[in-house]
Amino acid sequence: EIPAALGMEVLCPESAAAAAAGKGESGRLCRRAEGLGYCADLCSYVRMGMALARDGGLPKPDVLLCCDNICSGMVQWYEAMARTLQVPLVLLNFPYRQSEVSQGQVNYLLGQLKAAIRQLEELTGRRWDPQAFQEACRREERSARVWQRVLDCAMAHPSPLRSMEIFDYMPLMVTGRCRPETEGRLLGLARELSTRRPEGKEYRIYWEGTPCWPVLGQVVELLDKRHIRVVADPISHSLGFCCQDLESLARAYCETINGVSLEEGVAMRAELCRRYGVDGVLIHYNRSCRPWCGDLQEVERRLREELGVPVVSFDGDQGDPGAFSPAQFETRLDTLTELMAARREAQT
Repeated sequence: EIPAALGMEVLCPESAAAAAAGKGESGRLCRRAEGLGYCADLCSYVRMGMALARDGGLPKPDVLLCCDNICSGMVQWYEAMARTLQVPLVLLNFPYRQSEVSQGQVNYLLGQLKAAIRQLEELTGRRWDPQAFQEACRREERSARVWQRVLDCAMAHPSPLRSMEIFDYMPLMVTGRCRPETEGRLLGLARELSTRRPEGKEYRIYWEGTPCWPVLGQVVELLDKRHIRVVADPISHSLGFCCQDLESLARAYCETINGVSLEEGVAMRAELCRRYGVDGVLIHYNRSCRPWCGDLQEVERRLREELGVPVVSFDGDQGDPGAFSPAQFETRLDTLTELMAARREAQT
């Protein structure tokens, strides 16, 4: 939102790493990073991002802007990129919270946002224009409204959204939420989805976590074979926020599903599951994302208890193909399918 108001183009190294993994480049990039001295235990996005940064696989930025509200490991990654690329780094710290967002926390964040604006003003030579920021927020709100409309298409039975399809459009909201063309692109998608008339039975699931990008085609094929559709997930739904000013921006960025207490995180997930009428839950223990997965066993237990639907997990990775076992994934899918079928039969 802030770079958009200053007329800056925004790129996201995470999105670039996901795209590279989806194109089959992750193994090569991870090996390259390990050759540069980055340990294989690090997040695969970090390893791929550092390989891309070192070898010119991304346009060289004028500045790195890092917000740690989604992952504590982002700070070290961006510090390493700043040293490698020899560009300035602007850091924003969003503390983990256990309760409602306090005014003290908002004030702490507002101080950082205003400092970041001053740094970007100096870098670009452009003056901060509150009206330009308001316009960026208005475009963001329009995009967010249509994004939610797209997501809600999955409430239909059967869902017109194919399994994992929503993740194809997620970069529009990651880096393009303030662009004027984003609303139109999402409106086109919403219209297309409204014309689809899928037939046949379906099992509706909530997918917890990031997709396994290197094997996404294989994952979708195995889901489709069992008539399983992903109708909700925590990541795409977290992108539907909007703001009107710096204070509401600070509050919105405090609401990420993995930056709140366990109780609030479970409640947010359970609400999504109920809203989209899921038959089961599939949890991805993402080897790269330890901050996210640290409490997933408890999340898994509570969702099973609260929702009364089958909850099954599997091991994988968002970028490293070596961490995914096709045999294990297929076995876990069979288990989930059998449990969902048995539950549906018992309800008829």
